[in-house]
Amino acid sequence: MKIASTPALLSLAALGGALAFTNPNEDDYAAFLSKTVTIEAQETLCAPEEFSTWLGKIGEALSTACQGILAGGETLSENEVQNIIKDSTDYNNRFLFSTFDTETPFGNYRAIGVFNKFIISEGETATLEEQ
Repeated sequence: MKIASTPALLSLAALGGALAFTNPNEDDYAAFLSKTVTIEAQETLCAPEEFSTWLGKIGEALSTACQGILAGGETLSENEVQNIIKDSTDYNNRFLFSTFDTETPFGNYRAIGVFNKFIISEGETATLEEQ
C-alpha cells in the first residue's frame, strides 16, 4: 500500500503547492475588479447604440467621449478605484485560495481567487494575464 499511496500523496502535495503559489492576493483582486467595473460601466453607461438611437451623430460622439472618460480614468484614477475596492472588500486568504466579498458604489461582488483566476459569483471568470 505504501507504494500506491506515495504517488497520491506527492500529487496532492504538488497540487497544494501549485494552489498556494498561484493564490491571488488583495492587490491582484483590486486590479482585476477595477478593470471589470470599468468595462461594465463602458458597456452599460456608454452603449453607443443607445446614444445613437436617441441622438444620432451627437449621441455617437457622446458615447465615444463617455468611453474615453471611463477608460482614461479622468473621473477617478485607477489607483483611487483600486483603493475604494480594497477598502470595501472583506479579503480572506485561505492559503490554497482566497475569498473576496466587496460592497462598492459600483455594485456588490463575491469572488474566489484560485490559480491566478477570479471566479465571480455571477459566473464570470478571468485570469490575471487578461488584465
